[in-house]
Formats: sequence, C-alpha cells, structure tokens
Amino acid sequence: MSSAAHSIRPIAILLCLAITVNWQYGFSSTYLNTPVEQFKEYLNESLGGDISEGTYDLWWDLIQNIWFVGFFIGIFLNPVLNDRLGRRVGLLIANSAILIAAILQWLAVLLHVPILLIVGRVIASTFTAVAFQALVLYLQESPPTHIRGTASFLSEMSFSLFCAEGTMLGTDQLLGDNLTWLTASVIPICAFSVVIMFFLPETSKYLLMSGAERSVVEHSVRFFHGPDANIPVILKETEIEIAEETISSTWSSILDLIRIPHLRKTLFLSVCCLQNCVALWTFIYNSTLFLEDINIESGIAKWAATAMCVSYFVCTVLGGTFVDRWGRRKILIPFSSLHTATIALFTLFSQLQKVQDFWKYFAVATLILLAGSFGCGVGAISWFISSEMTPIKYRTLMQSASYSINTISVVISTFVVLPFYFWIGTYCFLILYCIPSVLALIYISRNLPETRGREIHDIVNELKG
Repeated sequence: MSSAAHSIRPIAILLCLAITVNWQYGFSSTYLNTPVEQFKEYLNESLGGDISEGTYDLWWDLIQNIWFVGFFIGIFLNPVLNDRLGRRVGLLIANSAILIAAILQWLAVLLHVPILLIVGRVIASTFTAVAFQALVLYLQESPPTHIRGTASFLSEMSFSLFCAEGTMLGTDQLLGDNLTWLTASVIPICAFSVVIMFFLPETSKYLLMSGAERSVVEHSVRFFHGPDANIPVILKETEIEIAEETISSTWSSILDLIRIPHLRKTLFLSVCCLQNCVALWTFIYNSTLFLEDINIESGIAKWAATAMCVSYFVCTVLGGTFVDRWGRRKILIPFSSLHTATIALFTLFSQLQKVQDFWKYFAVATLILLAGSFGCGVGAISWFISSEMTPIKYRTLMQSASYSINTISVVISTFVVLPFYFWIGTYCFLILYCIPSVLALIYISRNLPETRGREIHDIVNELKG
C-alpha cells in the first residue's frame, strides 16, 4: 500500500468520527446567533406575551450561557467515562445522551416550553464535553505519528464547518423563520453518531494500557493504520510511552499534576494555550449584536456572522494542511498573536466608527480575520496540545484539569462581557481578552516544546529535562 493510502485511511475514518461529534457541537454553538428576533418572539409567546426586556434578557442569557455550565460538569466526567470505561464506551454513552438532548430541544420549541430548551442544552453540553474529549483522545491515539497533527485538526475543521452551518441555517432565508425545523435538523446526525460507535474499535493505546488481549489490540491497529501496518513497531512505541509513568490517572492522583514538575509545566502550558480560545465564544455568540451596534444593518450583520464562520472553517482546513509540515510552535504562536491583535483592532475600529461611519466596514473585515486567524491554528492546536505532552496514564486527567480551568475563564467572560460591553463599550475586550492572551503568549513562546513528528514519551522526557 502506498504512503498516501496509509495516510488517507486513518484520516477518512477519523474525519467521519469528528463529524459525528462536532456536527451537534458546532450547530449548538451558533444556531442562536442569527435568529435572535425569532427566539425573542418564541420566548414572548411561550411566557404569556408582553414579557419585559429584563425578563427576556434573563431568559436569553440563561439559554445561551447555560451551555458552559453543562460543559464544565461534563469535563469532570471525562476520567470516569473515557478512562475507566474506555474512549469508545465513553463516546457511545455521550452520543446517546446528546441524541436525547437534541430531541428535548426540538420539543421545547414545538411545545413552547422554554425550560425544556434549557434542560436540553445542559444535557447536550455536559455530554458534548465528554464526547469532545473522547474525540481528541481518538485523534491523538489512533493515527500514525507523522499525521497526528493533521488528524487532530479534523476536530476543529468539522467544528468550524458546523458553526458555519448553524449560523447559515439560522438566517431568515433558510430555517431562521421556522425554529421547529431548525432545532429538528440536527436530530438525524445525532442518531447516526450513536449507530457508528457500534462499528468503531477502541484505540490500541487504551487497549494496551488496560491489558486487553493481543489480538484485540492488533485489530485496532489494523483498523486505523491499515492491514499492512507494522504492528510490532507501533506497539513497541506505545509500550515505551505507557512504561514512562507508574501511577494511574485517577482522581486520587490529581495532586500529581501540581506536585510533579513536568506535569505541572504541561498543565500551565495547556491552560495558557487555551486562554487564546476564550474570546471566540463571545464573538460567535454576539457578533450580530456587536455589528448592529456600530450601525451595520441587521441582515448584513447576520451574513457577516456567517462569513466569520466560513472564514473559520476555510482557515482551519489550511492549518490542518500545514501543521505536520511546519510544526505546532510555528503555527500556534504567530496566529495566536494575530488573533489577539485582531481583537484590539476591532476595538479600535468600533471606536473610530463613532467619529466616521465608514470605519464600521473595517470592523466587519477584522471580525472575519479574527475568525480566520483562530482557525489557522489557535483553536485546534490549543485543544490537542495537552495530549501531545502528557503520558497516556495521565492524559484524561490533564485534559479535564486544563479544560475545566479554560471553561471557568469562558463562563466568567461570557457572563460579564455584555454588562461590561454596555458599560464601557468595546474597551472591555482589551481587559477581558487581549491582556490575558498577551501574558499567556509570553509564557508559551518561552516554554512550549515542538511536538511535530515526535513520540509522546520523547516530548515528555524533554519537559522533564
């Protein structure tokens, strides 16, 4: 089998897996952004009519931001489901719960019961956190080392694609005027995501770590690498990685992430990388509002939000193409810097618009560039870099710790950004996003190792060094 075929097989399998996880995730992250008026009418009708602006704001903030509360809870289920039960079982349970959540959200709109929408989003976000972390583990543990970066980008590629889909479907020209069909559109793929798990094997690294029979482990390697895979070499590298640590990744060992120097350094690096991802949620959720406030017409603002998501997707595809050629550092640091700069520029242009109206068009372009710079590497690399620097026995615990800290940052920023925004305007972005990101980038540029094409046990040894 040719080298290209060896690469295409795992990429195709893992892309299919990434799509099943991120279709719902991307859709749920953006479908509220464009049909804002329709959801306002829905809440007004569901709550008896003539609701006050304050009541609407309370319900709307809860519907939007409850996602992060559920996601935070789901992060702590990661070691329980994905470590103790395995990546495959964890993903099967998560996808089943997400299907139920999708049905609840559809019923909430159909029956005009807003509390069901909140319950559905809590369940969806809780188990999306489990599914997302299981997906990252699959993308890190299943493919050959030389395409691990490209494979890991598949999560961000599919997520960005379905962010664009959710935003586009929410426009008036598509399903924005029919919330019942909008919320129902994701149910079939959620059902498919459950079915596909019955045909997907566990990762070979987890099987080897958990003491599975050799034939089962070899079947997993052949499934992801192809029938001509050099199984002895692949398993030898995995055995070296597993042998690096002797303590299991259980909650009783959480203090090891602080006590052991190389794990502490990895945790801090992971949190700093993820800090650069915090701002995106604010702009995905509220870009339409921000643009309308600088005198962009409502219809144009909605399509500008869609253009943001398209830019995000296209640039993620480009980043996935180059990540295994250029390396993580050469992509992450420059594009994280550009991403932070675009936030500062949007702040500048939105203020200049008050003086000359034409600056609003520069603000629109800056938002599209913001999403593109994020897609080129900020998002994807930040989410998987902790897995590339952590031994397998600590991997789910490291994920949970770094993701939970990041989620706390996201929850705080998303709940306070609008009050800050209405108080001091776009200057709030400098305080909430730019300053923390600059500090994080200083630490990353000094301490982040290059992980491209290296076995994880080799990277861990450098961090120990």
